[in-house]
Formats: sequence, structure tokens, C-alpha cells
Amino acid sequence: MKVPPGPKGREAFGFFGGGSFAGTLEFLQRTARRYGPISSFRLLHKRIYLVDDADLVRDILVTQQHKFERDSGAGLLRELVGDALITREEPQHRDRRRVLQPAFHRDQVASYAQIMTAEAARLAEEWQPLETIDVRDQMRRLTLAIVGAALFGADFRESAAQVADVLRRVASKSRWLAPAFAFIEPAAALYRRLFPNGRSLFFESERKQLDRIVAPIVDRRHGSGTKDVVSLLLNTRDPADEPLSARAVQNEVVTFVLAGHETTATALTWTWFLLARNRHVATRLGEELHRVLAMDRPPTLEDVPELKYTGLVFQEAMRLYPPALAFARRAKEAVQLAGYTIPRHASVFLSPYVTQRNPKYFPNPEEFIPERWLEHQQPPKFAYFPFGGGAKMCIGEPFARLEGVLALATLARKWELECIDDDPVGLGTGLLLNPDRPILMRIRSRPTQVFQQSSPQPYTIEVQ
Repeated sequence: MKVPPGPKGREAFGFFGGGSFAGTLEFLQRTARRYGPISSFRLLHKRIYLVDDADLVRDILVTQQHKFERDSGAGLLRELVGDALITREEPQHRDRRRVLQPAFHRDQVASYAQIMTAEAARLAEEWQPLETIDVRDQMRRLTLAIVGAALFGADFRESAAQVADVLRRVASKSRWLAPAFAFIEPAAALYRRLFPNGRSLFFESERKQLDRIVAPIVDRRHGSGTKDVVSLLLNTRDPADEPLSARAVQNEVVTFVLAGHETTATALTWTWFLLARNRHVATRLGEELHRVLAMDRPPTLEDVPELKYTGLVFQEAMRLYPPALAFARRAKEAVQLAGYTIPRHASVFLSPYVTQRNPKYFPNPEEFIPERWLEHQQPPKFAYFPFGGGAKMCIGEPFARLEGVLALATLARKWELECIDDDPVGLGTGLLLNPDRPILMRIRSRPTQVFQQSSPQPYTIEVQ
């Protein structure tokens, strides 16, 4: 059977990245650029396929999505969050998504805007001129507070350090586990079939710590008639018309605590870093904030349509640094892609990081250019997919986009952040695309006098 071209022999083991996700990403990007839209390589008994083409990504995530299922990464994640929306397959995934969808309906997400702005304004008041902060730590605190208040009706600020500790330990373990899990998955899957509620193979202590954080929140939401995530789950019946088990509810809450705050925190961290390294972008952002907010009030939901450039800054940051570095699908049957037959059970890797830096779709792909989204000739839809796509697209996508714009506008209308050094920042360990070291930044008051001379005119933009 004809297979796509790709690295062979020892070169293929670059997939493991020397124990770093940065190394794995470098290997994937090098492979995609050298071998084209679809490539493949063999590791021991397993052939892995890599796709770097918008049309093929659409085929996998949308057109032929019924022919694929989540791959081994979901099995590893299940050892941390359990049987939850993010790890389920059809039809169980669809059933659970229907339960949770009301919490992410357009009108419901809009109701969260005030919480997002209030929490960001609270952080803005805490910052002091010339103070040095770890921006990743600050963004984690902020997004955890927003997720807690909006989705759970709870105050997570005091738990921020504990959640950060869990994420640090998970990242450390995942450094080798993630790329190697495809080869040990059969044994892990057998264990999980035999002991569906057994202790976690890899993250038992981390999961226990998370349960101690979320259990009181679940207990307090019993009998609530609100549309927050916990209340929706507590009022749900399973196929046997029984309430969901306490474990099932906690699995979903743990998932949203981790994924619901860490992804946006990562995106905001890189946004601040890119603004600091591209002062002309920061200046144009300030001009828009001055025009829309006059620098004297926090943004509201009604301001979002006018905060177009702010949205582009956040969008472009996620192009360069999408929170998820890659994800995989497993073929449930033989699938035809680009003239090749992908055999049953084969793993197909998709990487937003790789495709969103493809010069075929994005000229000068390594540069931070929010204005690129102003151009009339937009890239194909699935050249940009930081939240995935299809039936398994991230349910929190509209929440994260709104949160990113409102948090950035609220903080940036008052403050600028500057890097305290010019040292390069690489990619760290973990399941998300975090920096490899703390990004220390100095807080400075945003000058307003430079915006007094002229008021930029609004413009029309189409954003995917």
C-alpha cells in the first residue's frame, strides 16, 4: 500500500523531541515543510500520519469526522479528568454536550461579560506602577477567578496556587508520557476497562488534590436552579433516568477548572509577551482603547463590536501560540485522504501550531501581524483552528474569545507591560503551549497624551 512520504529510521524518533514538547513541535514543523500536506513516519510497530493542509483538516474534523475518534491523547487525559466531555466518544459525547450546551449558549455567554470585566478590573486595581510580575501567574489567577465565578458561582482565587501546583506536576509527568502514550495505551485501556473507577495510573495524587478543591463547590450547588455548569450537571438524568453520579459531576467540573482557565491564560500570556516585543502593535491597541473607552471606564459587552483591533491582537496571538500544540484522531475504518489510504486504527496528527505558521496561508508566518486579518483575501477556515472543529470543537470557544478580548481591553486601557529582558522565550513542557520560563514583566501606566492629537477612525473587518 502506498504511504505518504516522511522521515525514516532514526530521524523519525525526533517525534519524541528529546523529552521536550518544543522538540516534538520542531520535528512536526520540519516534517510538514519538507514533505508537504500529508506525511508519515514509522515508530516501532506504529505508523503516524501528519496533516498540514486546511482542506484535509476540514475532512478529518468535519466532512469525514464520523470515520475518526479521539486518539491516545484522550486516554492520557482521561487518567486526570476521568470520563468527561473532553474524553468521550459518540454518542456519549453528544449526550453530555447537550447537557452542558445551555451554559455556553450565546445569551448565557453574554451574561458572563460583566464577571469577566469585573475580575479583570479587580486585577488592574491590584497592579502597581513599576511592579514586576510573572505574567503567566497573573493570567492564571485572573482566568481561574473568571471561570469560577461565571461557570460555577464560586470564588477560586484562594485555590489558584493549588491549581497551579497541580498543573506544574502534570506538565512534568507529561513531558515523556504524552509522546510515548500511544505505545503504552493498549495496556492502559485494558486497565481502564477492567477498573473503570480505579485509581489513576499516572495522576492519582493530582486528581485527589483537584477533588478536594471542587467537592465543596458541587455540594453547595445542590438544589440550585441556575444555568451554571454544576447546576446543569446536578439536574441531569442518565439513560436509566438516574441522577449523574457524584464522580461524573466532579469529572466535568475538574475538566472545566483546568481547560476552562489554563487555555485562555496561556493565550493571554503570549499576547502580553507579543505586545511587549512589538511596540507598534501595542500603540495601535492603545489608540483603539482610547477611542472606544476614552481610557476612563472598563469595557462592556456592547463595546466588543467596536474593539475590533483588540480582537485581532488576541486572534493573532493564538495563531502564533495556539494553546493546544497538537491533537490526534484515530481512523475507525480505512479513510481516503489526498490519494492515500489511511488504514484502520492509524493515528493522524493535526497541529494548529504547524498549520497556522504555514507560509502557504500566512505570509511572513513567524511575525506578529494582527493587521493580516484585515486583508480581503482570508485564509481557508481550517488554516486556523486553535479550538479544533466539527462535533468535538471546544464547547468553551465563544467564552474564551469573549474573555480574551474583555480581559485584554480592561487591563490594557490602564497598563502597559514591558519585558525586563530581551532573552528568547521558548516552549515549555505540559499539554499546553506554555513558555519555558516565567515571563517577568514590568508594569507601566499607559500614557494617554499620545492619543490626544488624533482619533483613529473605526474600520470594518471580517473575522473568522
